[in-house]
Amino acid sequence: ECPAVQMEGLDCDRLKQDILDEMRKELTKLKEELIDAIRQELSKSNTA
Repeated sequence: ECPAVQMEGLDCDRLKQDILDEMRKELTKLKEELIDAIRQELSKSNTA
């Protein structure tokens, strides 16, 4: 639900969309970092 501030319904939807987009970007970044870390660990254990 929207904050107590009076907002147009459209603005509220746009705000939700913006937040979702930001979260998606952050998650994608996290995912890539995790994959890189896993790749590094795997290559370490292969050479060990």
